[in-house]
Amino acid sequence: MPDFRTQLSHNFRKQQEFSADYSPLYARLFGLMADWLAAADGELVDWLVAASDGRSAFDITLLLLAGLHREVLDGAPETATLAAFYPTVGGERPFDHPDLPAILRQTLLARRAALTPFIQTATVQTNEPGRGVAWLLPLLYTGWDAVHLVDLGASAGLNLAAEARNFRLVLGEQTLDLGSGAPVQFLMQTKGDFILPSAPRRLPRIASRTGCDLKPFGLATAVAEQTLAAYIWADQPHRLQRLREGVAALRQANRGDAPIRLHAARLPDDLPAFLNQHVPATPDYPVVIYNTYMTIYLDDKGASFKQHIADWAVVQNRSVLWLQWEPLWGGP
Repeated sequence: MPDFRTQLSHNFRKQQEFSADYSPLYARLFGLMADWLAAADGELVDWLVAASDGRSAFDITLLLLAGLHREVLDGAPETATLAAFYPTVGGERPFDHPDLPAILRQTLLARRAALTPFIQTATVQTNEPGRGVAWLLPLLYTGWDAVHLVDLGASAGLNLAAEARNFRLVLGEQTLDLGSGAPVQFLMQTKGDFILPSAPRRLPRIASRTGCDLKPFGLATAVAEQTLAAYIWADQPHRLQRLREGVAALRQANRGDAPIRLHAARLPDDLPAFLNQHVPATPDYPVVIYNTYMTIYLDDKGASFKQHIADWAVVQNRSVLWLQWEPLWGGP
């Protein structure tokens, strides 16, 4: 087995490859870290390896840059030069500028006292508030009046309030708008055959909104909201805007009749207990369970979800709809 420094270098390199097509700034930052780790490059590498003790090498790649982005968003004085490369705070310097490596190294070393506890304790958050379409669209086909909504891997719960957003699907010459937000926030092009739901296209009322996560991310403070924003990659300010709209939708939902309830659960093992204890039994409306791009983080890649949900659903005196937006393992 490779040592941890080599594992870290490998994971930063994989992130560089993954982000190359749509985040050139982060691709370069990931690549610089991979280079320095591979070369065992002195004080910076020694600090990061020590600070990462006990954490997943995959998580560290995301936590390091999220922690750094949070420092930039907070306006820490030592990040001012690096901030000039970060479009989320108005930076316009090009990602391939030759000064970036030295500036990155200097900033990391200057802020390591603040970054260390973040790396050691934070949980990776992948809030993509566009994933709500995974339940919005299917519910147009059901004809149900009201449903209980359940998010597996909810993080901060933003997608539980997706009906307050605006999703536009382009279907050849036609468009289909989902949700009530304005203007259009997410534009999606469909491919292949697509059968429109019958008119009237009315969403069911959301009777309850329940989510679970290993460590649910509450948004009770401005600090928490800023931390969540830091997980957005810094050369994607449009995604930061979508995130902030998602937070506003969440706060709107929490002022209504079906506020968002989040519970700690270690999936997949805690799934039966979570369903039994936290999904409302009354009124006996249909239950919509969904998970979006989270099984990749589970030891069994979600293979046991089917049996857990089936065992729970079979004793319910109501319809249960389970929706997934996940990678297909072992398939095209």
